[in-house]
Amino acid sequence: MFLTDAAIRNRTTVVVLGLIIILMGATSYLSLPREAAPDIPIPYIMVTTIYEGVSPEDIETSITMKIEKELNGVRGVEEIASSSAEGMSLISVEFAPDVPSEVALQRVRDRVDLAKGELPQEAEEPIIKEINFAELPIMLISVSGDVSPVQLKAIADQVQDTLEATPGVLKVEMAGDLEREIRLEFNPDRLAQYNLTIPEILTLIPSENVNISAGGLETSGTKFNVRIPAEFVAPEEVDHLMLTVRDGTPIYLADVASVRYTFKDRTSFSRLDGTDTITLSISKRVGANAVQISQYIKAVIAEAQKRVPSAVKFDITYDMSKMIRSTVADLENNIASALILVTLVLLLFLGWRPSTIVAMIIPLSMLITFFLIQALGYTLNMIVLFSLILVLGMLVDNAIVIVENIYRHLQLGYSRMDAAILGAREVAWPVTTSTFTTVCAFLPMMFWPGVMGDFMKYLPITLTLGLLASLFVGLVFNPVICSVWAGRAPKPREKDHWFIDRYRRVQEAGLYNPGLTLFLAFCLLVGLGILYAKIGKGTEFFPSEDPERAVIDIRAPQGTNIHETDRLARVIEERLVPYRPWLKHVITNVGSAGGANMGLIASAGGSHLAGITLVFHDFVERQRPSNDVIAEIREAIADMAGAEIKIEKEEGGPPTGAPVTVRIIGEDFKTLERISEEARRRIATVPNVVNLRSDFEAARPELAFTVDRRVAMLLGVNTATVGNFLKMAVFGSKVGTYREYNEEYDITVRLPLADRTRVDDLYRLRIPNPTGEAVALSSLGSFTYRGGFGTINRVDQKRVITLTADAEGRLGPAVLADVQKQLASLDVPLGYEIEYVGEREEQEKAQAFLSKAFVIALLLVVMVLVIQFNSLMVPFIIMTTVALSLIGALVGLLVCGLPFGIIMTGIGIISLAGVVVNNAIVLLAYTQQLQREGMDLIAAASKAGVTRLRPVLLTAATTIIGLIPMAVGVSYDFHTFSWATKSESAQWWRNMAVVVIFGLAFATILTLVVVPSLYVMLSRLTERLGFGRAEAEGPSA
Repeated sequence: MFLTDAAIRNRTTVVVLGLIIILMGATSYLSLPREAAPDIPIPYIMVTTIYEGVSPEDIETSITMKIEKELNGVRGVEEIASSSAEGMSLISVEFAPDVPSEVALQRVRDRVDLAKGELPQEAEEPIIKEINFAELPIMLISVSGDVSPVQLKAIADQVQDTLEATPGVLKVEMAGDLEREIRLEFNPDRLAQYNLTIPEILTLIPSENVNISAGGLETSGTKFNVRIPAEFVAPEEVDHLMLTVRDGTPIYLADVASVRYTFKDRTSFSRLDGTDTITLSISKRVGANAVQISQYIKAVIAEAQKRVPSAVKFDITYDMSKMIRSTVADLENNIASALILVTLVLLLFLGWRPSTIVAMIIPLSMLITFFLIQALGYTLNMIVLFSLILVLGMLVDNAIVIVENIYRHLQLGYSRMDAAILGAREVAWPVTTSTFTTVCAFLPMMFWPGVMGDFMKYLPITLTLGLLASLFVGLVFNPVICSVWAGRAPKPREKDHWFIDRYRRVQEAGLYNPGLTLFLAFCLLVGLGILYAKIGKGTEFFPSEDPERAVIDIRAPQGTNIHETDRLARVIEERLVPYRPWLKHVITNVGSAGGANMGLIASAGGSHLAGITLVFHDFVERQRPSNDVIAEIREAIADMAGAEIKIEKEEGGPPTGAPVTVRIIGEDFKTLERISEEARRRIATVPNVVNLRSDFEAARPELAFTVDRRVAMLLGVNTATVGNFLKMAVFGSKVGTYREYNEEYDITVRLPLADRTRVDDLYRLRIPNPTGEAVALSSLGSFTYRGGFGTINRVDQKRVITLTADAEGRLGPAVLADVQKQLASLDVPLGYEIEYVGEREEQEKAQAFLSKAFVIALLLVVMVLVIQFNSLMVPFIIMTTVALSLIGALVGLLVCGLPFGIIMTGIGIISLAGVVVNNAIVLLAYTQQLQREGMDLIAAASKAGVTRLRPVLLTAATTIIGLIPMAVGVSYDFHTFSWATKSESAQWWRNMAVVVIFGLAFATILTLVVVPSLYVMLSRLTERLGFGRAEAEGPSA
């Protein structure tokens, strides 16, 4: 081959090129950003509109439906989902994956602008935000201590300011803190005494708390800025505001209201291990190095700890960089362990000098791959690192074939130079073809659509880069090194090794009885398929992991106040005490929904919601599997009354939804409620269903004031005035801002708690009319108690109720199948339907794509083989190895007790399709070469098998051994110089590793017997049909 010949003639250039590769590759590896998982651009846009105090039904009709109407028809939209809750409309717009996020954001913004004119004037401006998972927090820091809430908040504020200035930090958000306000609480009796009304006073405060610039004034040659600095500089100033004069006596604000420098009503509580805390949530910029940023953050926290009182402490409760370092170190150890094992195998079979030449390909190929990964702008994440483990054993395949053939020519008496040229040239095309068949197998996976594709695309890209790098190194560097450094070739054995002799006997039995050989192989494949169908472990979508975190999600009835919800959370905290030895932290958040996203993703808020996050010890330190602890905790809190409680595990991989997600679609909510309740009852009877929940909520109890419009008009008061007045009295209204140093606090007006606890208190309130008269609220209408709906959810402009559940003790697809059987006979009226979405929807998409990718991969491999062999018969024979690999894959799953993973097993089988054909290519290419040299069919097939036995076994063995550390979860920790018997990443990748190991092992063994037999049988058949010689000859090497 020209490339090899040119390299040998310019050896000095090749040496310099090698040094450049080492330098640039090492630099790239050290500077690559580390991440646990790839940054996934998810084209989701959220539209949030606040309209305080309005019921869900009114939110739906006045805001949600109007925005949805404008969004309908936007190009690229796949789904519009909305949630109308009390005082808030939340609309999620999911775009097709090929729509850039900035384009999606602009399209939504343009349509929302069109809808603004139809929204209520009292509603706040819609907030349009892109969901970017790359901007989720990389660290959570709890600030706690035995100091006053004011002092703790001040410390947290200072740390927040410092962290926001840290390089790479995007934002720092605070939760669990108390927010200051100046609250004016009016006394209704004193107001009546002075004949004053609250609205009259409200106009005074904003007009007094001002800072007005009056322009410039020039006098005596000097120019002055004229300003009226009348902002409040102390809370006491508000007390001394004069409202009016009665009988010559000034009436001050303090005479009719108490001015309190206090905190806003608590809407949340946060605790760390039972102690009140403030949480700082830190997000990084897209593309920034999370590990490096975490080091900066820890330095800031260490410095802050020195400057605060000893009673205050900072706890890092979540650190993505720790997980990244652990994952990267785990996979790096697997790579190093696999490298050593591969080298030992080479030493055992090839001797120290040729094995060293072959092993050189691994670091050189890896360094080239690292350089290309950085050039493409990728990060070093778990997908990339596992891809390197998978490709590691394959990297030496080309080198083994090339170096082994060079040494064979040395045995024939050629010089080093001639042996290097002839040996490399002879196998160059088979080696290139085998590399491209492997690349072709992975090529379709680069076009995997959706979030799953964005997550998994790094696997085929990294494998392709590594394989092409190994081909380049094998054809350029290995021959050059052999031409200079190859030792003397060992003398040919006078007698074959006993293993080769045994193989020859088995092979010849197959060659002389090809029909029987093929029949036995076919029976083995069918038999194992039937056996797996009978005793296999079923299917799963993504591998099950031992989670690092779990969340106890508490959902009390709508209307439950924050203190009652907090009491329920404390009861659960007490029940967790026996499990504290297995828990690193217990983090409680009352006032917001829980969930396995740890609050990293925006979730619903409400006084009836709480979440308790369970943080387990690091994987390698765990004394018990966290799954077992979660199961026991679930039983311990099963009898809790007063709230709906479920435990969610933190899941790895891209978001897919619950294993059981049933969506009931229709318009009438009462009908939807009836169907959902019956469906829920039936699902609850399915074994192994846990965390069953409906997103339908009964409405928060409502006290509605019905205005008597006729009376109100006669008295000169309209309905809007009444509504705004009640909102101010009960909820409170902001009337100004008080500034203190760099902080701003709201000035709010509200009735004291004692004057708004009973309906009679509200009836006494007086509202002024345009003539200045005060009208009692009791004369304008009446209060009535009523119910309604809680949160109203919609998907694609239709109302929906969604039931979700997890599977415990059985695989999700098996549980879902039973759920579908239970709901098959459910009576669903016309106009209503049931959909199964969530994980099932993603599973079906992945299944459809992987099936298509497998077929395309086979066709691409066949195309490469046809080009190589100029034949249809030979590619057909080679492709039988793919079927043979399925035998091993099924055996591996059965032996290891693993389920068939839609993602991991599917990718493993596609990987096998490209790998297992390589040995058959080398085998048949040499068989045809011997035939062209005049050897008869049987002899050529026999000699090719014996001659290529060692490289075929070696290439398979190196790939298999390279994956063994991942399959068994054991490697050597080169950081601590000890054996690592727990591999967290192996939980994810074990399924794929087992499939490739067993599939390749079985395919290799059967290839050495079945492929020659099939070749002999089909060659004879085609010769009888009159076109066999053309088929058998193939191209010259």
